[in-house]
Amino acid sequence: MRFPLRLQDIPPAQARFCLGIERFLRDELKAETDGAAILVAFSGGVDSTVLLATLALLRDRLRCEVLAAHLDHGLRQESSAEARHALALCEAAHIHCETTRIDVAALAATRGIGLEEAARDARYDFLEQTRQRNGASLIALGHNLDDLAEDVLMRLTRGAGWPELGGMRGIDSARHLVRPLLLTTRADIETCARALGLPWVEDASNADTTFTRNRMRHEVLPLLARENPNILRAVAAQWRVASLDRDYWDGEVQRLLECGVPHSGGLLLPREILDDLHQTVRLRLYKATLERLGPGQALADSLHTLDRLFRSGEGGRTVQFPGAKTVTTSAAGLLFRPREC
Repeated sequence: MRFPLRLQDIPPAQARFCLGIERFLRDELKAETDGAAILVAFSGGVDSTVLLATLALLRDRLRCEVLAAHLDHGLRQESSAEARHALALCEAAHIHCETTRIDVAALAATRGIGLEEAARDARYDFLEQTRQRNGASLIALGHNLDDLAEDVLMRLTRGAGWPELGGMRGIDSARHLVRPLLLTTRADIETCARALGLPWVEDASNADTTFTRNRMRHEVLPLLARENPNILRAVAAQWRVASLDRDYWDGEVQRLLECGVPHSGGLLLPREILDDLHQTVRLRLYKATLERLGPGQALADSLHTLDRLFRSGEGGRTVQFPGAKTVTTSAAGLLFRPREC
């Protein structure tokens, strides 16, 4: 199996593609790669294959080591063959690859959740464990601009607020995640793969519209593209604005979080602090506090309900949030509690 090993050995158009990804990593995402190990989430699909090849070609310029991890979800008959394909491609690229198999269907049944959620949980758990075991600084994911557009639509239907409506983060330092292809279209990725002669596998489940993301991809996004053929360019522009706003608010909210007081197994945000804040700041502070307590995405409507109760001054009212988290009003302020309390 052939694999391009040097940037100077590939066609000029694909070299420019790789250098564009390097600029995005350095200039927009501000990713720290010097002396780092980057773990690629390698499914064997076209996105992760091009991601693996691009980082491998750039590893000298980025001064980093590239590793790979492949998870067999045990959902399709061909998954074992795909794991062997992933290992063979990594061997050709001189990249260490770790693989494992998890029965995602059994995991979903045990936890009482859907296949999509179970697969996502299993994937991120495996990637984080592999990152820690190998001392990697970042986990590189293959999400592209088309995926970003789908994510924006899914957030819109869930009622996400700004700037989360701009879509997934390009880099998430807290979770050690980076998405180098996030502003690159699927079409450009496939063009690069073909030009480099890279083999990839097709996941037939990507066509199954019983899954929400696939409905967005195959049904909703094409409708929007008919209204605006430049919809992906618009999504990229919105993402850049949202990213700047998110960076600003992350800093402001982090400063305010330091005012929280540990109390009764949770975190109390004092009323005297909250009273002096604009409503938009309070809402973001609520969301950040809930995120600190564990997984589960709070909807905008629930945050507004909490703020209305806070402003009413009524004590003893509790609002439930995803992840079995609760917030209770009191004369002292708002008490945020995680699942175990």
